Order: sequence, then structure tokens, then C-alpha cells
Amino acid sequence: MQIEAHDLYKVLQAKFGFSTFKLGQLEIIHHLCNSKNVLAVLPTGTGKSLIYQLLGYLLNRPVLVISPLISLIDDQVARLNRLGEKHVVGLTSKLDHNQREFTLNHLRNYRFIYLSPEMATQPEVLNALKQLDYGLFVIDEAHCLSQWGPDFRPDYLKLKDLLSQLGSPTTLMLTATATKSVREDILKKMGFHSDQVEQVVYSVDRPNIYLEVEHCETPAQKNKKLFKLLKMIKGSGIIYFSSKKIANQMTELIAQQTDRSVAAYHADVSLQDRYRIQQQFMLGKVNVICATSAFGMGIDKNNVRFVIHYHMPGNLEDYLQEIGRAGRDQQPSIAILLYTAGDEYIPSTLNMKGFPSASNVQTFFAKPESRASFEPDQKQLLTYYHDQHKSAQEVSQIFENRQVAKQNSLMQMLNFVNEENCLRNNLLTHFGEQEVTHNANCCGIDCVFEAVATLKLTKTSEVEQETNQSLSLVPWQTRLNQLFSQKK
Repeated sequence: MQIEAHDLYKVLQAKFGFSTFKLGQLEIIHHLCNSKNVLAVLPTGTGKSLIYQLLGYLLNRPVLVISPLISLIDDQVARLNRLGEKHVVGLTSKLDHNQREFTLNHLRNYRFIYLSPEMATQPEVLNALKQLDYGLFVIDEAHCLSQWGPDFRPDYLKLKDLLSQLGSPTTLMLTATATKSVREDILKKMGFHSDQVEQVVYSVDRPNIYLEVEHCETPAQKNKKLFKLLKMIKGSGIIYFSSKKIANQMTELIAQQTDRSVAAYHADVSLQDRYRIQQQFMLGKVNVICATSAFGMGIDKNNVRFVIHYHMPGNLEDYLQEIGRAGRDQQPSIAILLYTAGDEYIPSTLNMKGFPSASNVQTFFAKPESRASFEPDQKQLLTYYHDQHKSAQEVSQIFENRQVAKQNSLMQMLNFVNEENCLRNNLLTHFGEQEVTHNANCCGIDCVFEAVATLKLTKTSEVEQETNQSLSLVPWQTRLNQLFSQKK
């Protein structure tokens, strides 16, 4: 499809209010306009969603977006609504029966259709989807194909068949974190040969985010350092936990011992409360979120100033995704990981428990009458492999290989935590990128508490910061002075 450059810029200005494209956007759009499939790796906060949304206004055919989380779907739909777009829908479990039926019966009237892999494979939904001629098939957060498909959400592994059933429209796969091996795995799981896909890969580095790992001797010392940070660093932030129980406990302590407005966010929080907390965080009414990994993908808040990991993630990909929620306005921000010896046992235990045992796999395959007693998630996962005509031995080997891979990823995370040199270069090396010149503004050679102790947020309100944000790249100290003023 031939699209003139002035048409691209006209839509960019009219629909999104921008006069120039960000890094990588125009290159990807040109490939898609030439009907080329694209796997794009762009840093968090560089406007990946704008790419397919802009094309949706030029193609005059619906854009189907596969998205991993309801919160992410809600956010994208709400953002388009705020831009004046009415022909957008999120096909999620939040729709009641009548809303769902109406949506499916009028699907052809929507320009943008968002849904999860699980929703897309429901027979009634699939039948409605197959009636349309798509301009673009989008997989947002495409790394989920590789990370979640094999052992957590098998419907991701069905997307290859879904694409074929929909007539193989031009496909865009988007992510902020994918090593070379993960990119190869994404293409394999989607059934693409490397020569069928243009890969557009930019650096994962976020130079405006200062990196630090703080080693704490005891949990009590970790708590003390956390509260010290919360008193020194102003503005909005996210604290990540691996335990819902500890996230709740720390939320209560922060509310009692600081002046911060704080809320807990995890899978045990109701959908209604999660939505309310998201909105309060976006509006600055809550400025600290104590969250598990359930929080983040659907939150596009520009002025998050800090991300603190109370518990270490299980891999560097998750770590990079989570710290990427900070500093989307390109202003200086801080990512701090608090580590106590033994923290690695939490992700390690989750890795070991996350798979059906070999004996359970054998029982599932050998005794069909036993399947009703399996937990729904395990039943769904094993049913997928059974329907793929895998043997019990083959499935057990798949899970064993995944277990080993996850433990290796955990070891890479531990190597990062114990890095004695440059944290940033450790990350870049992991993602196959060239190292950068290390300096004191890069990561934690000097204690982050000393760096932050002499600084505090300026009196500019968060709303003013978002309204007056500057995206220009200026020297670190200049940007730092825009955010902080000298301590009295």
C-alpha cells in the first residue's frame, strides 16, 4: 500500500498532536506500508502503540491487537477514547453478555479491536473475527509468546493458527525486551521464516534511568533503607514485590510511617479496585504503588520517578520491563534493587512449582477420567499439548527444559545483582549490545543514598511536569536540575 509521507505526518499531527516521529516509528511504518511483517524491539516509552494506531487511520481496515492483560487493553482503549476515537473496543471478560453479543454482531464497525489470546480462541469470538478483512494483525508484548506460551498461557501458542485462519494479514510483533534467541523463538512460534519478517531492533538502554543495587544484610535493614528512600525521593513510584502478603504489609507500614499516599496492587485485589487504583495513580492521587508483577503493562504514566524492587525479579527481561515504567518523560529517574541474601529462593521456588510434575503429566495422558480433578490452569496447559499429539514423555521434557532455562535466567539475574562493575553494561551485554562508557551518572558505583540525599524534587507539581515535559536530550546534570533542587 502506497502512502505518501505528507499523509503520515498529517495524521500524526491531527490524531496524536505530534509533529515528528520517535525513534524507530517511521522505519517500522514504512515496512508495514509495503506489506512486510515486522518484529520490532523498541525501548519502553518510545510510542510503540502509536505505530499501529496511526496505520489504523490510513488503512481503512480493522486492526486486531492481541494484548496480554485486561489492564493494558483498558489503558489503550481509554487513551484512544481520549483522542476522540469511538470505533475501538476491548473484548474482555469485563463485558457482560449483552455487551459481548452487541460487540460481536457489530465487529465490522470497529477500527481497533483489542483482545487476549484466550478470548481470540473462544469459538463464538473466533467465528466473528473470521468475518473481517484486517489491515494489520498486532501482537503487543510479543515476548509473552516465548516467556508465557510453553508453560503458562498455551493460547499464545495458538496465535500462529489464528493468523492463518484470519487470512494471514500483515503482522506487527512489538516488544521492549527480547534477546536474539527470544526473537528467533517468537518467529518460530508464529510460523515465520527469518526472511519473511523485517526485524527492527533498537537499544534497550534507558540512559535517563540511574541504576543501583543495594545489598542489605537483613530484612530489617532492607525495610530501613526502603523507608529512607521513600522519605528522600519525591514524586510517583512503584515498589515491586514477589509476595502479595508482603506487599500488603508494606503498604500498611508506608501509610503509617510516611506521608505518602500508597496502595497495594496484585492478583487478589478485585478488578474494580485495581481499575480504581490505576486511575488514582495516573491522576497523582496515589503516588506509591506496592505491586507484584501484575502491575505495569497497562500503566503509561510519564512521570514515574522511581522503581524499587523489594524482591528481585526472576530474570533480566522482567527487570528491564519493570524499571522501564520510570522516566518515560525522559527526565532523570532511579531504579533501585534491594537485595538480601536468600531473596533468590522466592523466584527459584516459583520456577520449580510452576510446572506439572512428571507423574501428573503421566496420569493426565494415561487416565482421561482423572482430568476433571486437575487445576484449571494445568488442565488447560496439558490439554493443549495432548491436542498437539505430544506424548507424556515429550511434554515432561518440554517442562524440564523450561525449568532449566528459567533457573539459568535466575542465575543471570543474580550475576547482575552481584555485578561489581557497571550494571548498565551487564544489561546491555545480556541483550547482545555494545557496552557504553561508564560514568558516575550511570549506575551505583557511589551509594545511591549519597546521590539522592543531596537532592529533592522541585516544587513543580506532577501535572505541570507532565504538561511541560521536555523530550530533548540534554546533559545529565541539566536534566537532573530540572527535576531536583539543592537540599536546604
